[in-house]
Amino acid sequence: MKVLVLTLSFGSGHVRAAQAVADELGRQVPASNVLVVDALAECRSLFRVCYEWPYWLMLRYAPGLWDRFSTARVSKKHEGTAPAWAFRMGCPKVFATIKSFNPDVIVAAEVAACEMAAIARRLGLTRAPILSVITDYEAEPIWVQPEVDAFTVPDESVRAELISWGAPANRISICGIPVDPAFDAMHDPKAVRLRYGISDKSPMVLLMGGGMGPTKMHEVVEQLSECNVPMHIVAIAGKDKRALRRLKRVKVKAPVSLRVLGWTDEVAALMQAARLLVTKPGGLTISEAALCSLPVVFFDPIPGAEFVNARRMVDAGAAVIAQGPVETARAIVSLLRADESTEVMALRSNKMARPTARREIARLALDLLAPVREATRRMTA
Repeated sequence: MKVLVLTLSFGSGHVRAAQAVADELGRQVPASNVLVVDALAECRSLFRVCYEWPYWLMLRYAPGLWDRFSTARVSKKHEGTAPAWAFRMGCPKVFATIKSFNPDVIVAAEVAACEMAAIARRLGLTRAPILSVITDYEAEPIWVQPEVDAFTVPDESVRAELISWGAPANRISICGIPVDPAFDAMHDPKAVRLRYGISDKSPMVLLMGGGMGPTKMHEVVEQLSECNVPMHIVAIAGKDKRALRRLKRVKVKAPVSLRVLGWTDEVAALMQAARLLVTKPGGLTISEAALCSLPVVFFDPIPGAEFVNARRMVDAGAAVIAQGPVETARAIVSLLRADESTEVMALRSNKMARPTARREIARLALDLLAPVREATRRMTA
């Protein structure tokens, strides 16, 4: 069995979700050949400049423009994020890989990945069934390509959106959002805290910037340093070197402490040990927080999917939204002072958890192979 998992690295969430599905497919069928492809990593430089850079520039300097643009893509029912010829010319390695790898099934974990898989089918480069995996609490009409054989969505709201745009209801499964297998393990919070030099009982606040758009984590830490409330801040900058440098320059005052991390494989353990998560509202991060029963403060959500993601958790009573570092710091302090409120939020966060999402999505991908296997069996009989 050969499976191609196709994604695009707009932020880290899509890639992490794609890898989670790939890992699960490998676990369920050890003899399978699962290939994960990031189309942006394989594209031509001109395509990246024309396709990716305008997106980041809008997020950084003109979020209102991005809001209008993303809203128009939904209201006017755009059929693509770019013309088919642009994908073919800009991402030739992706289409060459689809043809040479000759997958038995394609899993598309980002909307443009869905477009490219559909284009490959139309060009006759593959006959593989396509499973589209939506990893935000908002979709858009572009996902509804006639070549897609099945969809997985986080909740009923996204399912209803797809149906309204013409997707067959019987092809849509509510599975949740796939997360890394590391979140299946239970970590000892006390041991985790000790690994990061936390030996007292003051609450741990986990601060993450997410992978999309500019972050102001250092400004949030500066505000918290002045609040005179005991807490241990663990800030994860990930691969954002600029954020890492800014965080390391911040000087905090007791009773606040700060530990700054770059890329780490201990996010699951840190989430389980934290009292509160402060982050950007990516769909994958929300799913991870829910699995860890973690209340969340979302800061500066980007218009569009991020804001919708945040509203889902806020409406569930598991999170609050804050704008700017001052308001974010106030929300954090308020929640740390209200033990009963955070405990209720933790319970509500856990109710959003879908711990079997990764396994259900992998099983759907394998189910799409059934007709292919039967056809092969008949041909060789």
